[in-house]
Amino acid sequence: MQENKIRITWYGTASVRITAGDSQLLIDPFFPFPESGVSVAADAFAGCSRILVSHGHFDHISSIPGLVCPDTLISCTDAPYRSLRKMGVADAHLHRIQPGDTFSAGEFRITVYKGNHIRLGACDILKTLCSKRVRQNRKGIFKKLRTIAACREKHESLCYLIEVSGRRILILGSLAIAPDTAYPKNVDLAFFPYQGFGSLCETAADIYHQLKPKAILLTHFDDTFPPFSSDVDASEFTEYMKDRAAVYQLRHGGTLILEPDGTMQSESETVRAEAGKRS
Repeated sequence: MQENKIRITWYGTASVRITAGDSQLLIDPFFPFPESGVSVAADAFAGCSRILVSHGHFDHISSIPGLVCPDTLISCTDAPYRSLRKMGVADAHLHRIQPGDTFSAGEFRITVYKGNHIRLGACDILKTLCSKRVRQNRKGIFKKLRTIAACREKHESLCYLIEVSGRRILILGSLAIAPDTAYPKNVDLAFFPYQGFGSLCETAADIYHQLKPKAILLTHFDDTFPPFSSDVDASEFTEYMKDRAAVYQLRHGGTLILEPDGTMQSESETVRAEAGKRS
């Protein structure tokens, strides 16, 4: 039935809207830097009053103050809570959460898990700051650095299990999981933010083998906050996952539909790359 379909729209970075019936969730909404090749319509996030924050980095929270409406409620941990308060978001719009919490938002049942953030070593950060791309794009660089530095993760990354219409969706806040946490396995779909340092293919493959999701949606692989972000080639991972599980990589604004029978399909002209099949 139409009302049992789950629609997942990816806008860029880790920004995703999940719709089921009359219920909607918005995860980590972010408008790209103007000089990015990625554009998100000014009203793209309109009409969704429930926001989940996976962690406090600027590309996950800095656009949120401009989205707040009278009925907006933002679920987040202490670090993004403090950052959003400094940005002018009223306490009435903030719902502080921690791992182990469960709560409902419309038809969605949400369980909060401790997450982890992919390694951001000092050497990697220094290499990025001294890169040719940064040197060639110096205009406004200090303002950008101040914006980035003001938004802290504080080792508070989260994962969310979203349960709706008999389906389970696991959202990773970064391409890493906590070693001391028992995550749900064999979920219908897992979000893998495919951005960071090191061998992303190896990291993602290891997470897949630990969690064994039936399908994966890649996010965060795009260049939305240059010169610090980059377009990431995920072909090595999609090739590795061939014959293991489906990997979906949408175009910006593309939608993945979870059908009532558990199958998935993408709307016409939205898939950028897809490899593998469900085992």
